[in-house]
Amino acid sequence: MPLRSLLLVVLLTHPVLAQTGTVPADRPRSRPPSALTGWADWEKGEELLKRIQVPPAPVLSAEEEAKTFKLAPGYRAELVACEPMVQCPIFFEFDPEGRIWVVEYQGYMRDVQGSGEGDPICRVVVLEDTNGDGKADKSTVFLDKLVMPRSFAFVKGGILLQEPPKLWFCEDKDGDLRCDNRTEVGTMGVGGNPQHTANGLRRGIDNWLHCADWPHRYQWKDGKLIDEPTLHRGQFGVSFDETGRFISCYENSAMHMDLLPAEALMRHPNLAKLAQRGGRGSFGVNVNVAKDAAECFPIRVTPAVTLGALELRDDGRLRTYTIVSGTCFYDGDQFPPEMHGNVFVPDSAGHLVGSLKLSGGIAPQATRFFPPEQELIASTDERFRPVNARVGPDGALYLADMYHGIIEHVIFIVPWLTKQIEQRKLYEGNDHGRIWRIVSEQRAKSEGRRVGMEQSSAGELVEALGHANGWQRNTAQRLLVERGDAEVVSLLEKVIQKVNPPAMQMLHALWTLDGLKALKEEHLVMAVIHEDVRVRAAVARFSRGRLYSLLNSEEDPLVKLHAALAISAKGDSKTLPLLAEHLTQHEDDLNRIAVMTGLHGAETAMLDVLLEREDWQKESAHRRETLRLLSQLICMDELHADVVTRIERTANWQREALIDGFLATQPNDPRQIKPVKLTAKPKFLDELAANREIAARERVQRLHMCLMWPGAENVVTSTRKQPLSDAAQKQIERGAAVYQTVCGLCHQPTGYGIPNVAPPLAESEWATGEPERLIRIALHGLYGEIEVIGQKWNLAMPGQGANPALDDAKLAEVLSYVRNAWGNEASVIEATQVAAVREQTKTRKMPWTADTLMQVDVKGGNAIQADADGVLLLPASAAKTYGQKLAYRASLNVLAPWRIDTDMAEWLIQVPTNGEYEVWVTLAADEASAGDAYVVEAENTSVKGVVQATGGYETFQEQSAGTIKLKAGVQSLLMRPEGALKQELADVRALRLRRK
Repeated sequence: MPLRSLLLVVLLTHPVLAQTGTVPADRPRSRPPSALTGWADWEKGEELLKRIQVPPAPVLSAEEEAKTFKLAPGYRAELVACEPMVQCPIFFEFDPEGRIWVVEYQGYMRDVQGSGEGDPICRVVVLEDTNGDGKADKSTVFLDKLVMPRSFAFVKGGILLQEPPKLWFCEDKDGDLRCDNRTEVGTMGVGGNPQHTANGLRRGIDNWLHCADWPHRYQWKDGKLIDEPTLHRGQFGVSFDETGRFISCYENSAMHMDLLPAEALMRHPNLAKLAQRGGRGSFGVNVNVAKDAAECFPIRVTPAVTLGALELRDDGRLRTYTIVSGTCFYDGDQFPPEMHGNVFVPDSAGHLVGSLKLSGGIAPQATRFFPPEQELIASTDERFRPVNARVGPDGALYLADMYHGIIEHVIFIVPWLTKQIEQRKLYEGNDHGRIWRIVSEQRAKSEGRRVGMEQSSAGELVEALGHANGWQRNTAQRLLVERGDAEVVSLLEKVIQKVNPPAMQMLHALWTLDGLKALKEEHLVMAVIHEDVRVRAAVARFSRGRLYSLLNSEEDPLVKLHAALAISAKGDSKTLPLLAEHLTQHEDDLNRIAVMTGLHGAETAMLDVLLEREDWQKESAHRRETLRLLSQLICMDELHADVVTRIERTANWQREALIDGFLATQPNDPRQIKPVKLTAKPKFLDELAANREIAARERVQRLHMCLMWPGAENVVTSTRKQPLSDAAQKQIERGAAVYQTVCGLCHQPTGYGIPNVAPPLAESEWATGEPERLIRIALHGLYGEIEVIGQKWNLAMPGQGANPALDDAKLAEVLSYVRNAWGNEASVIEATQVAAVREQTKTRKMPWTADTLMQVDVKGGNAIQADADGVLLLPASAAKTYGQKLAYRASLNVLAPWRIDTDMAEWLIQVPTNGEYEVWVTLAADEASAGDAYVVEAENTSVKGVVQATGGYETFQEQSAGTIKLKAGVQSLLMRPEGALKQELADVRALRLRRK
């Protein structure tokens, strides 16, 4: 039987293909394509596809695929394993014997619908090279019948295996490389969304197992899982540099790095909250060090990317990294020395592996290693999907090639991709996969290396701590810590006692002792004189603040940084002057955060030390930010009064910094503000009020909302030209409370609004002008273009006329407040005025426009005309949209995304005759949007419809909304959501009005 036929029989009869096509119950809803419109560029992509030739994507054998590779000069790719021996590999590790353990992902995107993802068809296999020729010739299934496993780690007695959301301890009790027993020991990740669940479980030099996209780290000790919280960072994969700094990536961001240990920030709970809240790169963790190294160079066109032409060059190739995963810091010894310390970047959308070079210093930056149009490896095969990389026992670089057609997950599939998948039959060829080895032709032969470290003696493992290949060092450290032999300590001490032993051996010796709980101060004293700064930095980190001299006598910035971390962690108030001096001498973000990590509860004392220093009377960006951060941290512990007291004692930039820190802890929603109670009005408020710049006035207004004292001043400024009666004053004060509840969220307590959302009311002629006009806006709302204080806005503001909490009196009070707060000065509005306008406009259904309020006639030249049958067809392309997100999306021919319940669409129509019209809406929606309501309305008439599911956002149906009475003539027809939205309202393609 021919080889291809034999392989086909094997694959078709393999148990992993016994699938039912189930979908995980916890899979999130597929994202509507319209959610990406506005920044995806499919229109240009479609034009691009007309100009470029996209080659077919047949399923190739491993030998055929190898011919599609282009490698950097001096490198070659060698096949280690392929199907059926291994399938869909996404994660792999080498055990101490050099065998490759692989997580297989057979459940991933077997078709466009993602069916089968809930089936137990995935495996962990062990690949062996029994004859030492560098190629696997034996595959053993360690464990099968798994549902989308992600990662694993070797631990004493077995492996920890992640099958989201479960974490298993799996044991092979008889050494046959098959799991004999598995026990659920914890949780890790969530099921149903493989692009956004935990992964990693990579062992760091600190003896912890670290994860990406998951706020936990783990250890396995005495048969039990130790689970410790940490910061949530990274998305796809974990690597480390030689000193143990955490490295991860995001799909479109190649390299993020911890420049400070995450556990240091965890010492300060409020600092950790800010770091997590700040997103990627804040506070020295998860820092994007490759912002300027995003460009990549595929050697084939790559149109199958979600965002279309936005991510493509004019020739159809990816411009920047797009689906990065499994990056790898190269600490091996097989590549030339200039490659050492590079980070290799697999990108499965670009069908390539790039290479980044890190600079030195405490804040390294990455740059491209190769010149333009060159990567370490790239392929013309669309199914080449490098998803993970590792340095092997032989020092070469190994790649997991998932070899798969569909790479985007169904949650994020859009019509632009669906079309290409069908055209090139990318759904075919599942259950393939390869492991490749990249070797330098200059350095060594391609033969694999038999390792056998499992049986190595303690002395041999201690010697391996200084091996030139990082895999050897890391494996030796793990085995020494797991064994816990008493004799190891004395062997490690001999290493430390040497004069300048190899830096890596010294570094790993210290961490091994730490893992054995045997690291002593005497070891640090011996190691602190080592010539390598990486060793001295580790000593500083271990010192727990005992070696104060490192902060003053050491010249290297890295050692000083870790000394500051350690001294701060000591938590001794006597060290505050020392840390203050360090902050003065080192004006950078990393050193500021390092000092803060151990200050929880001592921030006020540190603030006083800095404010009393003469050199801190002079402003710098670093000093301003340091004071602001200290103020914020103090207030996060509800010690606002401590900050207010010090604001009183400071002036100028110091005062502003403290105020900004204070305000940073206050909720954006004014309804959630809990004012700080003071015994008297702060004197600095009047001083600040003298500054009429907008930023200063906003600061004052927010302070007024956040501070309370006996006899707090009235909400109306004392600089009015016309005095108010007592009754008017009380009316305005009552309105202030209503304003914060009803209006303040958008227009803000300051009255200055929110850019692109709500215009300012302070100094607005719309607020202080004709009372009846303001009442009309408040009752029915306002949409469309409007000019406020010289700035144009495109609004969609809901009316409050139907709000049961706002009767005529309440509405009069809040409008009177608006007309007289923030420096505004105008007459108060009486309840009788509101009642009169309400009666005059009681038949009105639509919000106002600026033109209708100013009594500008509507021109009908562009109005939609009825066809010969009297039917009015209102296409999405003819609508005007108002609000924050809604727009016409030409690539999909829809109005979308309709996520904001105040967004609306307007058509100008010419109604041929008076009468009742049936309203039909052509829309697409899924079950998550079903039940959302919408209103179609003209000036004095409306009809309410309810969205029904159409089967998804790619299936459109015409649905009846009911009937509406219309008068003949030119008029506006409005469509808007009615009430809060569960998800998107729908993607709307057209409205149709037919005379009954």
